[in-house]
Amino acid sequence: MNITTPASVWSLYQSMNGVIAHRGASGDAPENTAPAIELAQQQGANWVEVDVTISADGIAVIHHDDELQRCTNGQGLVTEHTWQQLQQLDSGTWFHPSFVGTRILTLHSLLLLAAKLQLSLNLEIKPMAGLEQATIDATAHAIHSAAQSLDALPALLISSFNVTALQLAAKHLAPWPRALNVEAIDTDWPQQLQQAQCTSLHFDAQQLIPEQLQSVTSADIACAAYTVNQPSQAQDLWQMGVCAVFSDFPGPLSGAWQAYQSGMSL
Repeated sequence: MNITTPASVWSLYQSMNGVIAHRGASGDAPENTAPAIELAQQQGANWVEVDVTISADGIAVIHHDDELQRCTNGQGLVTEHTWQQLQQLDSGTWFHPSFVGTRILTLHSLLLLAAKLQLSLNLEIKPMAGLEQATIDATAHAIHSAAQSLDALPALLISSFNVTALQLAAKHLAPWPRALNVEAIDTDWPQQLQQAQCTSLHFDAQQLIPEQLQSVTSADIACAAYTVNQPSQAQDLWQMGVCAVFSDFPGPLSGAWQAYQSGMSL
């Protein structure tokens, strides 16, 4: 089986400048919030990764966990709360009191913010089990709705660990490229990509098997590694052919990328 990354998708990964801000600048601001997105842009990132799930009434919202309590003052599942209920929650104070009053974003509002900041977005689809179709439908609705308000949408990359969600994205979000998220790269990664209908691969840097990574890069497949916060580790990954690293601290990692591009060792 011959799988390669299309030229158009390669240009997308090459535009990442080596770094994707993981949930925004999540090391310095509450993850997946407007302050984290804005700070990522201020720190030099041009790509931001965020997590997309849905409310009880089918609104695409930006939140990582199935449950609310880690990153808000709410309790219970995100999917058990309507958007009206979710927008009342504080999603900043848990990180630091200076972020009191920070609210959960809808995907629609995030797209408008990203366009204003000239940021591209990796949308990681994180559906609850059984809600894959509803989550993809809500994502598609938010994208098409935002497009009506913008001269141009931000560049988008869809990714997920959920193969069903990726297969549905191939139908309902077809204009945008898709990446399969995995932990370790398995020997059957070509079959996994084919099943998920994806053309690129994202993997856990802590579970790196160099020989497996080499098999991916040798096949001309674009890949990115999460979550990398040490510049020296990032440089090692770039040297091995990884296109970009997801980082909670995009500022230092963007500086490391510039040094790497100029030939400076870290």
